[in-house]
Amino acid sequence: MAMGGDTDRNLAHALDMARAAIREGARILCLPELYRTPYFPQYDDREVSAYAETIPGSSTRAFSALAREEGVVIVVPLYEQTADGEHYNTAVVIDADGRLLPPYRKVHIPFDPRFYEKTYFRPGDRYLVYDTRYGRIAVLICYDQWFPEAARTVALQGAEIIFYPTAIGRIAGEEEPPEGDWRDAWETVQRGHAIANSVHVAAVNRVGDEDDIRFFGSSFVADAFGNILARAGEADETILVAEVDLSMNESVREGWGFFRNRRPETYGVLTWRLPCLDRTPKALGYHMPAEWEHCDAVWLSWPHDRETFPDLAAVEMAYAGIIAALHGSETINLLVTGEPMRTRVRAILEEVGVDTGGITFHIAEYADVWFRDYGPTFVVNREAGDLAMVHWTFNAWGEKYQELMGDTRIPLAMNRNMNLPIFTPGIVMEGGSIDVNGHGTVITTEACLLNPNRNPDLSREEIEAFLEAYLGASHIIWLKRGIVGDDTDGHVDDVARFVNPTTVLCALEENEDDPNYEILKENYEILQASTDQDGNPLTVIPLPMPGTVGGEDRLPASYANFYIGNTVVLVPIFDHPNDDIALARIRQVFPDREVVGIDCTAMVAGFGAIHCITQQQPSVQGDAAPRPE
Repeated sequence: MAMGGDTDRNLAHALDMARAAIREGARILCLPELYRTPYFPQYDDREVSAYAETIPGSSTRAFSALAREEGVVIVVPLYEQTADGEHYNTAVVIDADGRLLPPYRKVHIPFDPRFYEKTYFRPGDRYLVYDTRYGRIAVLICYDQWFPEAARTVALQGAEIIFYPTAIGRIAGEEEPPEGDWRDAWETVQRGHAIANSVHVAAVNRVGDEDDIRFFGSSFVADAFGNILARAGEADETILVAEVDLSMNESVREGWGFFRNRRPETYGVLTWRLPCLDRTPKALGYHMPAEWEHCDAVWLSWPHDRETFPDLAAVEMAYAGIIAALHGSETINLLVTGEPMRTRVRAILEEVGVDTGGITFHIAEYADVWFRDYGPTFVVNREAGDLAMVHWTFNAWGEKYQELMGDTRIPLAMNRNMNLPIFTPGIVMEGGSIDVNGHGTVITTEACLLNPNRNPDLSREEIEAFLEAYLGASHIIWLKRGIVGDDTDGHVDDVARFVNPTTVLCALEENEDDPNYEILKENYEILQASTDQDGNPLTVIPLPMPGTVGGEDRLPASYANFYIGNTVVLVPIFDHPNDDIALARIRQVFPDREVVGIDCTAMVAGFGAIHCITQQQPSVQGDAAPRPE
């Protein structure tokens, strides 16, 4: 099928083609992926809610009636919106009596040029096999077809034929990609699934040109040994009907012993979620520098949400103080939501004496200001003189704030102008959960990174493998918990911070009755017993805490949430007697930088402070900034 922008017309056309297929003898029918809409995921920033439909909905009602009337099974792939507002790339199997069987939701979601599906679809979490009137069938959707594990899973569950509704084609200007012909690889991998699993396969692709993609059709049906029974052309709409003998599956499977001779006890590594080690930053010579190393720029987002910051005016003045202190230290990149905000922010900054000509404003859609967590982690390859970014998945600290989860797209928005190499680990991580010494050691906390609301399928060892591969690290120090009141589940940047390769400032509570006392004492003792990546013991310097900020609803106030600029260190203060002690201790370790206290009493009401709202962009030229002692 070819799809246009009129969803009703697409539905009517699909019904007409389905009736024609039935007249040709088809008993199981399958439509292409997202049959009712254009392939909108080729763009990363479109409003497409009008394309979404519910189950039951107009598509399933129409095809259910047809299935019941004609006694056929129909696979209907669509853009699903659930009752709670989630969106999936879904296929509905309708049995020959018109019953809707449980929907299959696409498990593997790509995010590549012209296939930006993670912007629009949540991933499914299970595979299904359906007992229908005409056989046991499974449905896997498009990108699923590149994963042999999915095909093997449904075959083991008893599937006799796998349907792959698809939307794949050649990208304009990339008709001859260096890796080879996409169409040939697409068919080959699915024929391989048929052979290895002794199942029939039916791949159903769309045709036609849609903006920058020419869909190459070539729908086909293969038997249980990968032989092509029928194949459509690349350009024209086709009703492809093939007769299959599903009894062939068992004879091939037994004859070749593909299931009988399996060794599942040796396959444990298949459940590991490890990075592809030859294409990670570390493998390509990148690493995350320490924060005190020279930076070309710092990134922030201007505050605007009164729900986050009840005293927004005070937070804006804190921002003005931060930007004034950083002005001249490094380039300031500042996100604003639009031209009205940019005009207003310029006026605020100029009123406090900041030359806004030295600030680069970026208009972007963002929900909140926690750039450290949703922004990229910058990594450098100084031998090659290259800068790149790591784009972690941001899930608003375990999906606590649904309205903030869209901020995970900010690195991609930044990179439209920066055009940097981008590494996408595919796991949840926030910048505030890690601190590095730039030489291979990372400090983090178990409470955050091992929390099941982040990466529940990853073990501690697997998370360490990701940290090492994507930060260029070799040694991980695990602290236990974060401070009371921290809604991030224990970010380390409120607890312990490297200030040189072997020295850590560690928050320590003096009051034994304070709930932070035991938490921070335990972390302090772990650090005292720890070493760097080369086995050198760490020097651990205690940093006081500001006591209780926020009253009964304790806020995560900590002096450790400081930001290290090229010439300044910005430290959150809270109108507490320990402010001066903390500033003095930080001045001792940064004698060549100006240490500036910023009143963050209003800001911490949003559960963060200076380090949380900033993200440094390191220089690829190396350490030209003053080195801490």
